[in-house]
Amino acid sequence: MAELRLARAYSVGDGLPKSSETAVEWYRKAADSGNPEAQNATGIIYMTGDGVVRDKTLAATWYRKAARQGYAGAMYSLGIAYYNGDGVPVDDASAFAWFTLAKEAGHPNAAKALENTAGDRKPWTEADGYKHIAELYGPGGLLGANPTSAARWWLLSAQGGDTEAQVMTADNFLNGHGVPQDLAAGRHWCEEAAKVQDFRSFYCLGEIYRRGLGVKPNYTLARSWYERSARQRSAVSIRALAEMDAAGQGGKRDLESASVRYASLVVSVGDKGDAIRLAALKSQIPPKRWKEVEKQLTAMHIDPEKLDQTLKSAGAQ
Repeated sequence: MAELRLARAYSVGDGLPKSSETAVEWYRKAADSGNPEAQNATGIIYMTGDGVVRDKTLAATWYRKAARQGYAGAMYSLGIAYYNGDGVPVDDASAFAWFTLAKEAGHPNAAKALENTAGDRKPWTEADGYKHIAELYGPGGLLGANPTSAARWWLLSAQGGDTEAQVMTADNFLNGHGVPQDLAAGRHWCEEAAKVQDFRSFYCLGEIYRRGLGVKPNYTLARSWYERSARQRSAVSIRALAEMDAAGQGGKRDLESASVRYASLVVSVGDKGDAIRLAALKSQIPPKRWKEVEKQLTAMHIDPEKLDQTLKSAGAQ
């Protein structure tokens, strides 16, 4: 705080000779010590070039440091930066997100800034802005992982019609991530996303019927939803179908079909777990029947010999 006060004093000449250069030095000292007000002030200095070489990219970096600590001024500064493209790409949805957060944090100018962005919402909607905020509170997000906050903003985005947010909200309700578990609400949001033929929603519905989440387990329905998702190359759905084939869920146990599905994932995704599962299945299939599997793989343009080498290199054989 003493460093910050000195910086202010040099900045305006309050009891000390006015010196932008000296003010910058003290702002930087306070900013390096973690003071969010000083970090935001340092960002503004680099944005305006007052006593330093102007550097808008560095300015945005300092804004982020302060915003990470919940400092309203920095959130507002980031909103302006994204709105004008100062040190960051122009992104009106991100600007809306930061203005929204600044308003919640109590910044006096944020509400007016949000009003000014209203006329810009043509290629994007408020739902896009809420999704940005949800991601900021997600794993690896700038504001730190906060499942409760993330779930709140995902829900607002879902209510605004964003399909990805609807799927995320469904997952949150089904698994109790950041919200109390509510299987009916989870199913509702899966079905909303399915209206636009989103493959993630098909997987979500497959999970609901396979795991019996608020409904009676129904492997036949589960398979039908997984298959619709798998047709859009959803790896998780292909994996789910392979698991069901291997376990005989929704039909007879079919190790060969499971093997083909896992093989497609080994080639397309490269997940070591799929290689290990495939190797385990291969050990249970007689050589004569495995030859039939290899024929199917060849028809899919998958080289059985290269596949074997991949399994060996992955330590699966």
